[in-house]
Amino acid sequence: MKYSPIALVVAQLLAPAAYAQDENKDEQHQHENTEVIVINASPLARTELNSAQPVSVISGDELREKQAHTLGETLAHEPGINSTHFARVASSPIIRGLDGPRVKVTQNGLDSADVSRGSPDHAVTTETSVAQQIEILRGPATLLYGSGAIGGVVNVVDERIAQEHVGGTRGFFGGNLASVDDLRDVNAGVSTDIGNTVLHVDGFARSSDDYQVPSFTNDEGETTDTIENSFVDAQGGTLGLSYLFDGGFIGASYARLDQEYGIPGHHAHEEEHGEEEHSDEPHEEEAHEEETGPFADLKQNRWQLHAGLENPWQGVEQLSVRYAYTDYQHQEIEDAAPSTTFTNEQHELRVTANHQLTDQWYGAFGYHGFLQEQAAFGEEAYTPASETDRHGLFWLIETRENKLNYQLGVRYENVSINAPTVELGRQQHDFDPLSASFGVTYQWHPAVMFNANYSFAQRAPSANEIFANGAHLATQTYELGLNYDVHAEAEHLYVIEPNERSIELETSHSLDLGAHFETGENHLNINLFVNRVNNFVYESFTGLNSVDLAFDHDDHADEEVHEGEPEGEHDHEEGLPVVQYNQEDVVLFGYEIDGRWQLAPNWRLDAFSDYTRAYAIDNNANLPRIPSQRIGAEFTYNEGNWESSLGYVWYAEQNRVAANEERTPSYGLLNAQFNWFPQGFSRYNLSVYVKAENLTDKLGYVHTSFLKYDAPVAGRNFSIGLRGEF
Repeated sequence: MKYSPIALVVAQLLAPAAYAQDENKDEQHQHENTEVIVINASPLARTELNSAQPVSVISGDELREKQAHTLGETLAHEPGINSTHFARVASSPIIRGLDGPRVKVTQNGLDSADVSRGSPDHAVTTETSVAQQIEILRGPATLLYGSGAIGGVVNVVDERIAQEHVGGTRGFFGGNLASVDDLRDVNAGVSTDIGNTVLHVDGFARSSDDYQVPSFTNDEGETTDTIENSFVDAQGGTLGLSYLFDGGFIGASYARLDQEYGIPGHHAHEEEHGEEEHSDEPHEEEAHEEETGPFADLKQNRWQLHAGLENPWQGVEQLSVRYAYTDYQHQEIEDAAPSTTFTNEQHELRVTANHQLTDQWYGAFGYHGFLQEQAAFGEEAYTPASETDRHGLFWLIETRENKLNYQLGVRYENVSINAPTVELGRQQHDFDPLSASFGVTYQWHPAVMFNANYSFAQRAPSANEIFANGAHLATQTYELGLNYDVHAEAEHLYVIEPNERSIELETSHSLDLGAHFETGENHLNINLFVNRVNNFVYESFTGLNSVDLAFDHDDHADEEVHEGEPEGEHDHEEGLPVVQYNQEDVVLFGYEIDGRWQLAPNWRLDAFSDYTRAYAIDNNANLPRIPSQRIGAEFTYNEGNWESSLGYVWYAEQNRVAANEERTPSYGLLNAQFNWFPQGFSRYNLSVYVKAENLTDKLGYVHTSFLKYDAPVAGRNFSIGLRGEF
């Protein structure tokens, strides 16, 4: 059962009649044959072609070919998208140089509800192997998703809650084996009609060992060709049930995820500078820890509810309700016992109503509520327990007049962040972010479309950015949040005290300009962007060491920290460099270009390039871990029931580095793939592929990674897999 309002909106947006009436029928037919993929991340049924904001969608075979264990690695070759590359075990997406709490990761439009936004060694819990499509919104997407989406949104869409009958039974299956890490990966899913209900079940299992790299010398001066403790063992499943009736549907789902993965380099500092009195007395447990290293044990239970109604009352054509409850736990295991535990209990509700204002103007308004309770305890609980409460109201409208399509929106949000256990400084901070945008698309010619979008977006700092106060061993630093300041009490003694300055909203002014050219099977996308962010929250090195820190609420802190040590003779090798969260005005600008050209009936060329430049306005200081420029191209040849491709991606040297950051040399990756579509299995859409990555076994360091010189990109890798549908 497809909703007629959505169908009407899509028809209105894509109908050739919207083009100039004097265009010939062949040009109109060209657009009618273009594959249309509706973006679920927008309530107005936009597509890649008619969105003023840059959007891309990965689905079908393209998604299966790019699928990796982590979301970041899956999207790493998309224009404008990079990966934090935490040794392939916990990589998150970076959009135009922004990551962490500025990039929203959602599952079917609702937050993934993990703790991946707070630390690079925490995995994203969305699973791409069972996904239907992945949608990427570049630039601020705060109107629907809130202030956590000031940098963009990655929405993973699956079929766990059906909105229409599937026409009997349909499903998918797949598997993959790889050499570089001895990967074993299987996935499958099925949806079936049972009367007025639709049942959906899917699941996956994945296991891999430490991955291989070209021989290199790490930060400890050791030569190795294996990234130790980079194994992965993950499995999960989803059960969903929908009831369809005249004028609507209601469905619910339950998903379970269990994942264990190594944390390479996580505690290298601690092991190197630990208590020396134990070094001569190795224990059995210590030997085991040295052999296996610390690892993460992640568990997530997620319940979702989704309901929709057609024409529930006058003036509202469609009403949608989405709700999710997530219970999440992440433990870091050392010596067979939890050393640190992170938990997150989260509720999220979004109610959206589509309405028709006039014959030309239509839109959607709604409410978005979000309650997050996070806690951490153990040796790396650098952020205290906190509760984040958000309530937002939004309104999006658009119209199409001949060749022009105008898109406007506004959102008001109230954010309250409370950390009741904090003993120093304020325990609660309240913010009122306001965001708005205006965009336009112009169909200058049936084959040429231009788009422009301006966004004013505000973001409330996260609980971690405000209240962090402790050792963060994943980044080998001691973090101090915006809630604190540091005062020099004496030589080699610095007191942590409350920050008297107010914490400001991050405010972004972003402009996107784009052009899309499409003729037959050829297309070209060009996007230019500039983004000024006032009060940008970032970490800066203070030049201090954690052994020199004390708290002003402890009158004897200096005696306890330095007891038995002569003044000025503290062993800084036992501490960590102190980083302080600050706020400063910055600017980011760059471009994304990608295209596809059918060179001959059997030959196709795909190419892309992207670039991001980011620096502070006052002193022109470079921001840390900004990705370098990339240029990539791939030639594909197809013949009958097979095709082959050869591609190369070049990563430029990154020499625009921040303070205490090293430049990263350039490198290139050569990849090849062969796909075979066996005859006689067309009903299963079966394909078998053989893939070779990094054929030249090139050593490559990822500038955006916290483990840049400890965990390079994987070496030469051969994989074989199959996928199919029924």
